[in-house]
Amino acid sequence: MRKIELNKYWMWIILLALNFQLKAQEGIDTLMIREMKIKRITVFVKLPILPNKTMDDSCKLDVYEYDTSARLIYQYNNTKCYGWGDLVESYHFYNALGKLDHTTQKTQNRLVNIKYEYNSKGDIIKIIQSSPQEPDTLFTNNEYVYDKKGKVSQMTTTSIYSIDTGKTIYKYTYDEADNLKELNTYTADNKLIQKETFEITPISKKLLEFSTEVKLPKPSFTKGWNYYNFDAQLIKTQFNNNTWSELFYSENGFLELNLFYNMEGKLNSHKSYFYEFHDRVK
Repeated sequence: MRKIELNKYWMWIILLALNFQLKAQEGIDTLMIREMKIKRITVFVKLPILPNKTMDDSCKLDVYEYDTSARLIYQYNNTKCYGWGDLVESYHFYNALGKLDHTTQKTQNRLVNIKYEYNSKGDIIKIIQSSPQEPDTLFTNNEYVYDKKGKVSQMTTTSIYSIDTGKTIYKYTYDEADNLKELNTYTADNKLIQKETFEITPISKKLLEFSTEVKLPKPSFTKGWNYYNFDAQLIKTQFNNNTWSELFYSENGFLELNLFYNMEGKLNSHKSYFYEFHDRVK
């Protein structure tokens, strides 16, 4: 049973990446990575909220490495910094068309190989996940439906692992500027699992307001608001549970610091960002 749960965890990451492509997400912009020739981003986190922790304690949380075409080729994600999870290293390889071809993921006790296949529109239609430690291979097939503008209106994901088969349906709705407005996730028998909404600016593609309403297996609701400075940089995200994050930038526009506060207004986590470049940036 644990093997299947681990596979579902990796598949959740992959599906998150698929949906990420369709949203106007915030973060370190790909264009900036390419133009500034960023080679590596390293993120350290401090958790002063935890017992016996001070601002002097830090943990290497994330590392992102890019090639000269601004493609992500290596990830280091260490959720052990938060006291749970694992240290995962991911190596990404691309085909001649610049599409992600396969990924190798390593943890302390497990190796996962992930292969991607695409249709003529460039959508991922098949994900084949295998591990030397496990006899069975996880197959994930994606089927797409497009609207009149050629945008994805529905994606049906079928995952097959040994004798287990699961199906999830994603339905996308766009605003007048063709930004993703709503994403609904359903079970195979059309029961609503989750509803996500997005308010995105037409031209700059900035995410202003977002919400997630979970129906299954346990109801919950989250809403958030993003705030920007005059340079269109995200400076604060406020959540409806009275938690928030604040972001700070250097003079050259690089994200330097991300502070997250809990419901009591206490500093929960302190993230610092450090950059290396393919060529020296003046």
